[in-house]
Amino acid sequence: MPLERVVEFRLASQVDLLPEVIYFIGKTGAAMFEERPEKLPRPRDPAALQKAKKIDEFLNQLLFYVQPQQVALPLTTLESQIDSVLEKLEALYKEVSYYTRLIDELRVKLAVSREIAGVKTAVLPRTEALEVFAALPGRAVREAVELAKSLKATVVQQGNALIVAVERRNAPQLRNALEKLGVRVLSLQEVADMEPPNVLEERLRKAEEELKAAVQRQKDLINYAYTLRNAAAAVAETFNKSAIDEGAETGRLFESYEKEIKKLEEQLANLSKIRKVLEALSGRGGLKLPEGFKLVVDPETPIAAPHMLQEINGVKVALVRGGARGVEVPPEYLSDIKTGRELVENAIKSLEASLQRLRKELEMLERLYREYSIYGDGRWEEHKDTASVIFYVLEKDVKKIDDALAEFVKHNLGRLDVVRRTRYKYFDAVPVERRPTLEKYPPPIRQFTKIVYMYGVPRPNEISPVPLVALLFPVFFGWMYGDLGHGFLLFLLGLLLLKKLYGGRYRDWGIIWALTGLVSMFFGALVYQEVFGFGFKELGIKMPTPPVLHLFGEGHELVTTGGVLAGIKAAFILGFFLILLAFLSKFVNTLLKGEPDVAVAVVLPQVVLFFSLGMVFFSLVKDALHLGFMAPLLQLPWLYIFVGAFIWSAAGTFALRAKYKHHEEAPPVTEEFIMGFVEGSLGALANIPSFARLVILILIHGVLTKLVNGVAISLGPAGILFAVFGHSLIAAAEGLFSMVQSLRLVFYETLSKFYEGRGRLFAPLALP
Repeated sequence: MPLERVVEFRLASQVDLLPEVIYFIGKTGAAMFEERPEKLPRPRDPAALQKAKKIDEFLNQLLFYVQPQQVALPLTTLESQIDSVLEKLEALYKEVSYYTRLIDELRVKLAVSREIAGVKTAVLPRTEALEVFAALPGRAVREAVELAKSLKATVVQQGNALIVAVERRNAPQLRNALEKLGVRVLSLQEVADMEPPNVLEERLRKAEEELKAAVQRQKDLINYAYTLRNAAAAVAETFNKSAIDEGAETGRLFESYEKEIKKLEEQLANLSKIRKVLEALSGRGGLKLPEGFKLVVDPETPIAAPHMLQEINGVKVALVRGGARGVEVPPEYLSDIKTGRELVENAIKSLEASLQRLRKELEMLERLYREYSIYGDGRWEEHKDTASVIFYVLEKDVKKIDDALAEFVKHNLGRLDVVRRTRYKYFDAVPVERRPTLEKYPPPIRQFTKIVYMYGVPRPNEISPVPLVALLFPVFFGWMYGDLGHGFLLFLLGLLLLKKLYGGRYRDWGIIWALTGLVSMFFGALVYQEVFGFGFKELGIKMPTPPVLHLFGEGHELVTTGGVLAGIKAAFILGFFLILLAFLSKFVNTLLKGEPDVAVAVVLPQVVLFFSLGMVFFSLVKDALHLGFMAPLLQLPWLYIFVGAFIWSAAGTFALRAKYKHHEEAPPVTEEFIMGFVEGSLGALANIPSFARLVILILIHGVLTKLVNGVAISLGPAGILFAVFGHSLIAAAEGLFSMVQSLRLVFYETLSKFYEGRGRLFAPLALP
């Protein structure tokens, strides 16, 4: 697998400075940060990241009026940028808030002005006995009218407004009641002073234009703030996932485990003492203590209270009347000693299990701490308020990190404790489960990582199937889609994806489909000699050699039996060798994982098991497929070889189980034995026949195209449109089926036998 060498960096700094370090490193776009194990605590929230959250409060209001764009950020401290942006945003926010309040007020006034437009033109009574006012009831028109009439008021509706005339003594009561109902009440003077709608519309338009102009004037600031907000969020996410506390939080975690273990040990020691006493008294059914007395195990002497002291089963025991320090035996244990012993035994077993679990957890925590911590010395106070990160860099990009750290020191006065372990190369010291995967292939092989990574990313210590998939996927597809004309259409689709369609966003898929189209054209031209369902002979095209697989006949003979059998024979033989290659790759992968004993004892017999069953399968179809050339090989006693391989694998499994009996992290040999037997059997008896779909799909493809051609010819000139429609439909449908079946043959029949795909891609943090 072509891999670039990777260097592991470890950095530690004061917590508030660590986001700055991450920012400067992220600007290089060259470092992938390691995630912190769940058991190790994260540091406190840095001040800069807390400030960055305030940018959101301002931007949420501003982004209604502008579509922001990402810009390049300067290489200076993150906190100073945040402070500067917040100061400028606050001034802009105040200006925008002024305009938004003004616009809201003008909109309310405009709505009111439109509603009372009819009131202004109405002739209103003016008398000392009555008070006249306008009411805007909204949806509560009926309720407002009924309320007014209940106080003997006269109501006239003008558009959406009500003109209310009521006796002056009832006017305050009616006003209050209407306002509680949600009705807006306006005096005649307020109605007269209200600006007309056209004036308010003009003022609203100007206010909106001034708001947009104010925002546009500060568009660069908004773009900068938007980019900075996203960068700070990426830094915060990296900090939260990757930063490891090196001080008090980690210390408290270890201390909590140690205290809990000590507490359980003390409880276990006390119960053990009680058990010894109860064992010594087991000859009795029960023991009743005198009133006011208690039995104390391992008491602290001297004892002030009246007591009697003696030794039972190697343990000092005191019968005390009054108080004494020590482990008291509960009276109920003494009243029924047999039951008491059983309870104590059960409690001891439970405590021992809990203690063992806690010790394992503490051991795992210590192992993680030593592996991930930059110090690993347990001196929590010395590293107070300090945090560290681990990240990986390609060897060729180490200078970028050095330059970024030098720039960081230039801009920050804080002390940075840097440890760079350049001896950590890709295959050497970095634990394999932490190594990121970066595969470097030339086009067009590189593009097929998209298909492989749909299944999973390879680990650094397993064979990458990318080159194999780059070969198999186009071959499988071309075999099932083999037509010179349809292959050319697929090739054109690939070219369009490369340059025209979707703005080039799917360029990699364009390369995949262009290459697959070329392979389909190769199968159509040389293997089947078909173009849009017409044989080359039918079109008068003479080829120097006949078709490699003569599947299709002439006239009424759509398919030839001999050609179909030859195609199935070729598919079965190809399937056998591919699955055999998959099992051999599994053997190599097991060796690369550092498990040679499992590889030889369990996996290698699986290869023999599959091979023997494969020969049994071919012996069953030998006559039907004319496999006479394999006769000498098929005459070997493959069933006995299969039984021998099974015994070999079973014996190896039992031997390895005995070898790893007391190992906590023993390889899953039993599961490997069972799955290997199932996969080997299915591989020979089911997966090899599954390759017949290569022939079935091309037969369907060819028959459908010939049927469309026959109908089109019978229709005369109108048949051209039918042919275009029919071939387009076949090309799309058969293309989809061929893709699905190609992926099945790649993923299930081949990769599932050896490829785990549990790695992770090298994905560096890249800040603008």
